[in-house]
Amino acid sequence: MLFQKGDSGPKIKLIQERLAELDLFVGEPQGNYGTLTKNAVSAFQELYGLEVDGIVGDETWGALFVPIEGTPQGGNPPPPRTADDEVPPWLIEGLTDLGRGTEEIAGPDDNPDIVAYHQFTSLKAKDDETAWCASAACAWLERAGVESPRSAAAASFKDWGQELEAGQLGCLVVMSRTGGNHVFLYLDEDENGVYGIGGNQGDRVSVTKFAWANITNFRWPV
Repeated sequence: MLFQKGDSGPKIKLIQERLAELDLFVGEPQGNYGTLTKNAVSAFQELYGLEVDGIVGDETWGALFVPIEGTPQGGNPPPPRTADDEVPPWLIEGLTDLGRGTEEIAGPDDNPDIVAYHQFTSLKAKDDETAWCASAACAWLERAGVESPRSAAAASFKDWGQELEAGQLGCLVVMSRTGGNHVFLYLDEDENGVYGIGGNQGDRVSVTKFAWANITNFRWPV
């Protein structure tokens, strides 16, 4: 993969959001690779000992989302990694849908991709208005060959898999919120909350930060 100045799209926005989490990108992520993004990428590359060219190739992408070992001087700690140092395949599925810009369709039409998420659950809803965070999580797991709770209820993940004491890249995070629960995939954290990719976050697949006070469970497939 190769992203550089002049490019645009959901993956550029993901890069900007990740750089903003690391306090390297200043501004509102819009998905347009301009001078601010190039400078932030260059700063990240210098910080992590990569070739400084302001271009997000495979090595820089990997360092952004599968961080290299250790904490660079003056930088933020990288997210936890899985035991085998690989990105979980279900997280890759989620990132793929993020890149596709999966979101609800306003009005009477329904996004077929979201309807397809529901088919991995016992509910099998036929619209994109039914709450779909758990359906998305189930779809990403099943598409990666992992058996999910196959439930459209986020609370079903509270007792699914193995409980973790702390967040791990790609683990399922369950949180409480007004009116029920929410589930998403762990990406990163800081003292104020947890960053994760999930469905039905702002009516779309997105990367969002949630306060620690609302987090109830970290779960891993068994």
